[in-house]
Amino acid sequence: MLRISHYIKTQLYKGLGLGLVIALLGVGLASSPAGRWLEEELGLPWLFKARGHRVAPEDVVVISIDSRSSQELGLPNKPRKWPRSLHGRVVDKLSENDVSSITFDVIFDEERNKLENSVFADSIQRAKKVILFQYLKKFPVYQQDSNRKQQIIGITERLIPPVSVLQEAALGLTLFPLPKVPARVNHFQLYSPALGNAATMPVMALLAHSLDQYEIINRLLKAELESLPFQLPQSRAKILAQKDLHGLASRLRNLFLAQQDLASRLITQLKAQNAPQKLPALINALAMPDSAYLNFYGPAGSINTIPYYRILAAKPGELDLKGKAVFIGFAEEFQPEQADAFYTVFTDSQSGLDISGVEIAATAFANLLENSYLKIPTASTDILILLAWGLLLSIGLRMVSGQFVLPVALIASAVYGWLVYQQFAIQHHWLPLAIPLLIQTPLIVVGSLIWKYQDVQKERRNIRQAFGYHLPIKVVDQLARGMEHITETGQHVHGIVMATDAAQYTQLSESMAPAELRTMMNQYYEILFTPIRQAEGVVSDVIGDAALAFWASPQPDQQQRQQACQAALDIVQAIDRFNKSNISHALPTRLGLHFGEMVMGHVGAVDHYEYRAVGDIVNTATRIEGLNKLLGTRVIVSEQVLQGVVGFTTRELGNFVLVGKQQALKLYELVAQNNDADQFIDYTQFENAVHHYQTSHFDLAEQGFKRFIDMYGSDSPSEYYLGLIEQNKINEPEETYEVIKLTQK
Repeated sequence: MLRISHYIKTQLYKGLGLGLVIALLGVGLASSPAGRWLEEELGLPWLFKARGHRVAPEDVVVISIDSRSSQELGLPNKPRKWPRSLHGRVVDKLSENDVSSITFDVIFDEERNKLENSVFADSIQRAKKVILFQYLKKFPVYQQDSNRKQQIIGITERLIPPVSVLQEAALGLTLFPLPKVPARVNHFQLYSPALGNAATMPVMALLAHSLDQYEIINRLLKAELESLPFQLPQSRAKILAQKDLHGLASRLRNLFLAQQDLASRLITQLKAQNAPQKLPALINALAMPDSAYLNFYGPAGSINTIPYYRILAAKPGELDLKGKAVFIGFAEEFQPEQADAFYTVFTDSQSGLDISGVEIAATAFANLLENSYLKIPTASTDILILLAWGLLLSIGLRMVSGQFVLPVALIASAVYGWLVYQQFAIQHHWLPLAIPLLIQTPLIVVGSLIWKYQDVQKERRNIRQAFGYHLPIKVVDQLARGMEHITETGQHVHGIVMATDAAQYTQLSESMAPAELRTMMNQYYEILFTPIRQAEGVVSDVIGDAALAFWASPQPDQQQRQQACQAALDIVQAIDRFNKSNISHALPTRLGLHFGEMVMGHVGAVDHYEYRAVGDIVNTATRIEGLNKLLGTRVIVSEQVLQGVVGFTTRELGNFVLVGKQQALKLYELVAQNNDADQFIDYTQFENAVHHYQTSHFDLAEQGFKRFIDMYGSDSPSEYYLGLIEQNKINEPEETYEVIKLTQK
């Protein structure tokens, strides 16, 4: 438990370290222009596209001045040149339908026809709810140099109002600044600090839209404040008579800026009184910062839009516009005809259709009305989110293994993205998205993977060093690359298993003291293991006088067969030298080798495991080794071991079904290397005799074995076959003698 606790603490500290660095990087980026650009250009569009279209409030309507209306009215497709009396007729129509306010996003700064201006002004005067557009125009500032030449030394801006007759008739004037450069429009201005906190079009329209409830606001202000720094109009009628809606908006704005908690107190009271939604919206708008982010309802046309000509052609009662705020301006359905349009997150990438300026103004009004403009977190909240994401994700990825880093990061990112989306779609909160997911997450993933790679390399070095005391370094490296769960799974390989057994061990163990026996057996195994290690084999098991070794690789390897055979002969020679120097304690050793498939892994349970080869090949090699005792040989190998092997002298011993087996194996005695002149024997005579035996030609077989003994002296395998022939003469012949079935180990 202590080790696990220490491991968890180590991972926790590492995760905290990495997470803190990435978190601070995210905080620093978020506070920079580059960070805000990332969120506006990547994060915000994704949120809008994921959310898609949403329904705009019914209280706002756009009257589109478009090419279709030009055609229907028989006018040139230059709406700014239309007769202004036409606008007067539209104002009259809208007044008949009892709209709450009429806001023109059209420039009327040219004098043009005085009669037309007068007709339009009369309609505005009668309606008492029209707000007209004014705009800022830049003018160069000149200075005369010493040569009396004019030089531009700067730029100044001046408000250009509509012509005086219209200005005097309007309820108020307003402006709506939007970028002139091809930049994406993401936010809107509520007030212009450069013009003395002048209210822009959405705020002015909201104030006009709420004038029918003005007395409620006036009463609440008087109840909340002992005295006002200025005189407020007593009634809506007084406001309409003064025609100073702009001045009223400025005074109320300054009041709410001076009284920081006044707006929240009024809004609480209005909600308690179930006041119309537009009143809390107006109070909130008057106390808001100078700008806010637009919460678009969708692509162009998402705000309820009625073509200009339909207003003029509508019959009484046909249009349902009562109590609605109306915005009139240029808006087209097709890109080629588009004018006064702006690039937004909903700009159609195929048609290139932007959103018109008048619809953006109407969108801003609708956002204020339903309190759905995008709320961005405070600086402290932003920092907290970025810190929490960086730290939590880094710690989480440190606690999982390497192969789960990317899946966990993707799942965590999906969950975070879903939470941000839910806040955006439901609560209209715009939380950081691009920086956490596109900057912090990749850095944390890369950092975690690099750190884990270093940890793994360190662990491998430790394991390599530890296993190096028991296994060859090459095999340790193979195991480190190929096995992930030592106690659960093994590595499926091809290889050779060598089984060894020492004769006379039982007698020696009875006659020697344990300490003496241990010393001698250590010497014996040193002699036994050295050739195996030199041939890059692995010693797997040692039980008393018996041992197992193996050579393994993912695919069959002819070189390993060669090495195993060489190791077997080197063992025989080394043991012979050992026995000659310890005649009283000699340990003649027999070996059996077999090739096949096996699983290398840790075998055991609970708290004890041993690394070994598992598979039928192990049992078969042990059975082959045991056959040495029956045949009087030293080294027996299966035919599979000798495939592709060269440079050794072998003799075929025959086909045997080993004890407990069903399939026959062709076995060979591994005698010596071909270059060993002292061991040269021609085994052709013996092998021919074996083939005669297998084909039931016992007389020929008997003659062959006896002739081989005459040629080379006593030979245990020949004596074994002669014994079988004698038994066959006595016993009833079997159907075939091609295979010898063994009944004892």
